[in-house]
Amino acid sequence: MKLVRAIVLACAAAGGLVGAIWLPRAEGFVPAKISFAPFPYFIGSRIALQAVGLSPHARWSVLGPAHITTIAGSRYLSLQSPGRAQVIASDGRAIAARTVQILPAPPAHTTLIAVACYDDGVALYDARTLTALGLLATGGSPSDIAVSGNRLAVTDNDGKAFTVVERAPWHIARRPLAASDEVAAAPGGRFFATLREWRGLGAVASVTATPQITKTGMTAEGIAVDPHRDVLYVANVNDGSVLELNARTLKPIARLWVGSRVFSLALDADGSHLYAVRNGGMKNDDGDVVEIATQPRLHIVARSGLLDLPLGLALDQSAHRLFVTDEASDVIYVLDPTSLRATHAPLPTCHTPWDPTFDARSDRLYVPCARDDRLDIFNASTLARAPGAPVRTAGYPLAVSIWR
Repeated sequence: MKLVRAIVLACAAAGGLVGAIWLPRAEGFVPAKISFAPFPYFIGSRIALQAVGLSPHARWSVLGPAHITTIAGSRYLSLQSPGRAQVIASDGRAIAARTVQILPAPPAHTTLIAVACYDDGVALYDARTLTALGLLATGGSPSDIAVSGNRLAVTDNDGKAFTVVERAPWHIARRPLAASDEVAAAPGGRFFATLREWRGLGAVASVTATPQITKTGMTAEGIAVDPHRDVLYVANVNDGSVLELNARTLKPIARLWVGSRVFSLALDADGSHLYAVRNGGMKNDDGDVVEIATQPRLHIVARSGLLDLPLGLALDQSAHRLFVTDEASDVIYVLDPTSLRATHAPLPTCHTPWDPTFDARSDRLYVPCARDDRLDIFNASTLARAPGAPVRTAGYPLAVSIWR
């Protein structure tokens, strides 16, 4: 191992850029590669460690302000303080090393754009300049993100840790919640998450230190919360229903059958109308958008025409516009939220637009494009693309929140 240490120390002394370091052949060693995103990471990140060209029994070590931990058989690099860390791995035949730059917490008073990137973590940007600041690795696979006050919540679609991040002071907590899918925020720093499959059925969780969980139907996905009435709505993809629940007790109130593959949800400001995307899937079963009145009981009041493969939606209530992304056509439909008819030609965007976010304070529509690793941004009033957009992100962006 003396040779390994000597090579790594030489790399550290060279002060190379963040990224993979391919080591030369030396005394029988062959090069291998440690795989994680080539970005600077924020303090508190937990990076999943994998290597190409090394056996599963490789020995790992780290130099600098970080440590390696093993949780449930998976190996992680935890970043403890600002600086640089060197990760080294060898199995006696091959050797690999990697440098990571560790950033301090982002400025407490800067408005941030937070993008949940399934492959790598949460990418943070300065909302005013669209400048990339760095990446927060959660140790999981983020599929959704939401903000409540000082708190940012991130799901973990493939793992077991729902992450909650606080600003001022910067603090990261992980809740024991397996395979969370979408998240909705409520006042007071509360969060609710859907679980696509929990004990054989979809479920919803009130995310606390010990999450409270209730089954909802087949394959829970979309979620919306009405903070005024303390009510939750959950879309169950594989049974075509929307379930209404009490947000305090998670007891079901009512169920409405909407149609096959009801996927995403959005609620208007007063909670009187709920919008659902019925995603047709990949079987030539076109989808649509459904408008649901919530009072005096759940009932359908309008349907859009058939759409190609609609996925996510965002409501601009002041401009009376409903934005719907289409993952097959790479467009954003612009609909009237009352009639669900098109009011503008579809907006072309980048490849595989996912869950959009409308921010009323900036009058911007944010659209993550999963297969382009980009975030598209539009002026919601003019429908023109923002200068500098689309912005490159980390791998497979799925959702966006604005963190003030």
